[in-house]
Amino acid sequence: MNCKYFKTRKKDNKKERRIYNYCTINRKEITYDNCKKCNKCERKIKTPMKKRSRKLKLKEKNRYSIIYQDLTKCAECGSKIGIEKNEVFEGAYRQTSIKFGMVVPLCQKCHKRFHSDRLFNLKYKSMLQKQFMKNHSLEEFIEIFKQDYIYLLNKRKRG
Repeated sequence: MNCKYFKTRKKDNKKERRIYNYCTINRKEITYDNCKKCNKCERKIKTPMKKRSRKLKLKEKNRYSIIYQDLTKCAECGSKIGIEKNEVFEGAYRQTSIKFGMVVPLCQKCHKRFHSDRLFNLKYKSMLQKQFMKNHSLEEFIEIFKQDYIYLLNKRKRG
């Protein structure tokens, strides 16, 4: 059920225990089918993600890495199962990351770790920054990605 207003509730009486469905907008007990017909709820359902353009699909298909030649095995653990090409600089810098080859192949387990473990994340960002700086300057990197990740990693390790 996609409706965020459709809730399942429990009601415990001395005589019986009852489970029922409830709409938080209409504030009444409802069935699953009645919720689908509710106009208020349908407007609140999350819209699907925007579809990618042809250009973006082509860019994503042709991703490369400035460090890793083999994008079919995980850079961290070496696994060849469930590999995802991960742009190291995410968010607003995702397209720039693709453009400059700041891509790392990670398995699903390491990819989750990449997004949850800050130190692990900084390790790859600083590694790619070092590689980028072999052909460009630090000032150019900071102008493009707005931070010095080598400095952040060293600061994080010390403190």
